[in-house]
Amino acid sequence: FSTGVVKSRVGAAANRRAIGHGNLAEKAILPALPHLNDFPYTIRLTCEVTSSNGSSSMASACGASLALLDAGVPLVSPVAGVSVGLAPGS
Repeated sequence: FSTGVVKSRVGAAANRRAIGHGNLAEKAILPALPHLNDFPYTIRLTCEVTSSNGSSSMASACGASLALLDAGVPLVSPVAGVSVGLAPGS
């Protein structure tokens, strides 16, 4: 947080990039979550990325998977994320 890139959360809306990265992480985690009948609880995940030398959204997906497993949520399978960038070709 010493670099000044973190804005105050009080009254601040998330920017488009943060929302997009959250959507990517959510897309990776949702298929692994148990059915509502098997786990009828509300789940809230928050990820604070303090440094990034790669894909923060995939780091969020991996961290979310580990946090859910640690909390005892019966995931269908663990989630792993890989950032490959643009892969053009046929």
